[in-house]
Amino acid sequence: MNLSVLLVCFTFFSFKVSLSSATDAVFIAPVLFLAILNFKNLFEILKSVLKLNIFIILVVLSLVLYGEYALAKLIFIRSNLIILFGRLAFYRSDYFSIALAVSSLNLGDKLTAIFYFSAKFTADLKTIFARLKKTLKVRGFEPKASLFTYKIYANLVAMLFLEAFYKASVLEKTFVCRGFDGKLFGDKSLKIGAKDAAIIALTACCYIFSLGVTI
Repeated sequence: MNLSVLLVCFTFFSFKVSLSSATDAVFIAPVLFLAILNFKNLFEILKSVLKLNIFIILVVLSLVLYGEYALAKLIFIRSNLIILFGRLAFYRSDYFSIALAVSSLNLGDKLTAIFYFSAKFTADLKTIFARLKKTLKVRGFEPKASLFTYKIYANLVAMLFLEAFYKASVLEKTFVCRGFDGKLFGDKSLKIGAKDAAIIALTACCYIFSLGVTI
């Protein structure tokens, strides 16, 4: 499927689900469609969604303790609908492919450049963080509820920030030397297939009408 189409559909779907007065059953349609397309990888996707639900569950439990059952249910369902759509749509898509998808939408050179370099720095920081974790493991570090552990993690975060600033500085100097004028060149074509048309139609249905049945 075309990532640019998925990105647009995800944006509109997220706005509709989060801002609607009621959670309509029609919101499930695009999520089910994507789940069918990703059926082979559905278990792995659901596992990743479950990890993301840790924070949501904490929020829901805090609301339940105060007797806000309706609000807790609303937050849980809407959050999971948006997360499921995102994970199903962009499963196996890396940061750079999503940045190129933004480029295909012709949203402007500056916005495309921001997305691309954000993707690059996110990927770099992820690599650096993995390397630092391996270094700590090799040196026999075992996290505990102690002041020493907190200091180690504080130093880890500080090193990540320093690496980020250093890489940003090097990248800026590189682009100045190469005469970068803020434009990134890539495939600007936007090809829409049958699956893309289907997800567009299902997302549009969330706006056009509701089944009158709430979840």
